[in-house]
Amino acid sequence: MKTRLFLLLACALTAPLLQAENEVYRTWTDSQGRKLEATFRGVENGQVFLQVRNGYVYRLPLEKLSAADQEAAKTLKPEGLGIPADPNLAQAAARIDILVNGGLQKAGQQPNPLASDEQFVRRVYLDIVGRIPTREEALEFINDTSVSKRAKVIDKLLNSEGYRSHLFNYFADMMRVADQAQKARFYTYQDWMKSQIADNIPWDKMVYTMMTADGKLLDNGATGYLLRDAGMRLDNLSLTLSTFLGANVSCAQCHDHPFADWTQRQFYEMASFFGATETYGVRGSKGYGMQGMRQVLASLDDRRLQQQAKNLVRINAMEIEDGEENDLKLPDDYKYPDGKPGQPVAPKLVTWSDNKNNKAYQGVQTKKEEDLRAQFAKWMTSPDNPRFAMTIANRLWKRAFGLGVREPVTDLDDPESAVNPPLLRHLAAEMVRLKFDLKQFMRLLYNTQAYQREATSHEMADGGANYLFPGPILRRMSAEQAWDSCATLVVGADVDKFKANRGETYAKVMKVDFSADASPSAVKAQIEAAIAGMRQFGGNKPQGNPKNNAKKRRMQMRQQTMGEDEEDLTVAPPVRNGLVLARASELPQPERDQHFLRMFGQSDRQIADSSNDEGSIPQVLMLMNGEAQRVIGQPDSLVVKTAATQATNQQQVESLYLSFFSRKPRADELADAEGALGSGLTLRDLTWVLFNTREFVFVE
Repeated sequence: MKTRLFLLLACALTAPLLQAENEVYRTWTDSQGRKLEATFRGVENGQVFLQVRNGYVYRLPLEKLSAADQEAAKTLKPEGLGIPADPNLAQAAARIDILVNGGLQKAGQQPNPLASDEQFVRRVYLDIVGRIPTREEALEFINDTSVSKRAKVIDKLLNSEGYRSHLFNYFADMMRVADQAQKARFYTYQDWMKSQIADNIPWDKMVYTMMTADGKLLDNGATGYLLRDAGMRLDNLSLTLSTFLGANVSCAQCHDHPFADWTQRQFYEMASFFGATETYGVRGSKGYGMQGMRQVLASLDDRRLQQQAKNLVRINAMEIEDGEENDLKLPDDYKYPDGKPGQPVAPKLVTWSDNKNNKAYQGVQTKKEEDLRAQFAKWMTSPDNPRFAMTIANRLWKRAFGLGVREPVTDLDDPESAVNPPLLRHLAAEMVRLKFDLKQFMRLLYNTQAYQREATSHEMADGGANYLFPGPILRRMSAEQAWDSCATLVVGADVDKFKANRGETYAKVMKVDFSADASPSAVKAQIEAAIAGMRQFGGNKPQGNPKNNAKKRRMQMRQQTMGEDEEDLTVAPPVRNGLVLARASELPQPERDQHFLRMFGQSDRQIADSSNDEGSIPQVLMLMNGEAQRVIGQPDSLVVKTAATQATNQQQVESLYLSFFSRKPRADELADAEGALGSGLTLRDLTWVLFNTREFVFVE
């Protein structure tokens, strides 16, 4: 009987997600009979705010309107953006909307209606902080009568801890950030990246720092980007150019590109900027001397300790250093007439044929080999380099709307093939105008009417090939959004409190002084102490009982963050049914294979931008029978506890709907749910139903 009720309720809740709301535009008339088609943005201090289709906001004295429209202004609910608090922001957002609407009009299409407050608040929480809002957060927004509440909640979220967590997840997939690589732990790299996001370091400065970082991984987390591909200069360059410049150069690594304007020699000329950079070896042990190191290793008790000591040497040897000799040469099988196999390659920057100001960003040649990386980084991140700004702008547009203006985002070799080239060029210009401030750029995107419109189903979007953005794409949550939303249902907003911060502790434990004046006994003592400290940084794939593993991981987290108070969520997150309920950004990168995150599409961090949001049978089974749904339905889960405090069945149902969907149930949904509760279903049963609906896993 319960199973049948579950299925009936689940079917009832899979009604179409996209519903047309009230008409957005109406004709307004002033006291002299002049008419204006505009959206009502609200009344404040006797002024009425009306926004026309091109984005311009008119501020008119209320008494200047006709008597009928004065009454309408007093009774209508403001639509959309409300009164922009920042006129510069409003103007910049309107310019984007004009370009979007221009593309739609050219194709004979119309923009979608503005999303309802309920749709918007859930979407903006998922897009900015990576989780659904709590019941209280949703109600706070929905009940806010301010005409600028959308702009205010955008600002609030962009300045929250959740913003850092969610953007880190995106960068981690984009740059293959993993706990383990090259037989070392990259915790210092992760902590560095999180601090850059938290401090809102401009994108050009952040990338420049990664490209020019030197020193040891244990001392300088920024070295993690290049050390991720230690000893693989060509592979790293290929990823660098596609990730940061949208340059499709992978084929040119081995031969002239058959479809893009890239030759193999050009690729090697670019790689030559890293020809004097060493990212592989045992530099960390050179100061002490290999003979002395062998003596220390031989003095250890057993082979296992010796192997661990060798790994420790490697960890301390993870270092970037620029030499005085550029050793980059053409490959032995080079077959083109512009060079000979094995011939040294001089560094040379490329220019883009689609820009009129090639000379402005070609860079300044240097004769010092140790300056080559800095020269490359300066060229790549320059505001005069059109591809650098365009690539990150296109990436962040896709992050907000579900599709890039040019797809794929890793291939901008032909910007004019974008679905809306003027829009793409304008977004790049805005990124430069905002001085690569990603937070301000995202603030701009989220304040556009285009973003705040109802979503378009993927089927209606024609697969994205020619999608002109009448609104965002209706899309599935990412793995991290789904996991963090589950944790929010159980823990609430406190899920944002815990921060792993493992880098400093890891560096302190693993660092060994290999300087020449260190005695063998002192080095041995340091190695043994470091090996003992390795235990708190165990593997990412626990074996045996999940609950015991969760306790072990919680203890490791406490040790890694140097915490003592087990009840303090800033020290260690709660554990339920073997699940550590921390944000995805604070869990192992990536998680173990059978974890919820991996099952829902978290990448293995071996290939850039390889996460996916495709549905699968294992996902359905996990939603129906996995640990996550059991944890959500437990009596100590916040969503259940909150609903249980409500006085009536109706209020309990409304509480659950607000927690899962940021809206109250429709009349038919309420009737079905109340009937189910009256027929023997519990609040836990109803959480199972809501958790397994299509609406829960989609960003509407």
